[in-house]
Amino acid sequence: MEDNISVQSEEEILCMKIYNNIKQKAEENNFDLTSNAMKIAKVKLKFFGLSEWQRCPCDRDNNLRFCCSDKCKSDIEETGTCHCNCYKKK
Repeated sequence: MEDNISVQSEEEILCMKIYNNIKQKAEENNFDLTSNAMKIAKVKLKFFGLSEWQRCPCDRDNNLRFCCSDKCKSDIEETGTCHCNCYKKK
């Protein structure tokens, strides 16, 4: 009988680490995640890697905009979601 062992690529593992970091930030700040959170995690991995996962992929040149920054929180309060549509109000 053959074992069904799921082998994840390094990219998938890193993406899940970023997704889990995003999820933890949401919990710490009393936000929910949108259905785009995994897509955003994948883009963050592609653009920034694990070391700079908090950066905003939609506003890459703005050092003041990152996951759960004051700008991010302000967007969520004003529009219901953050700039890149990853976090939302509960």
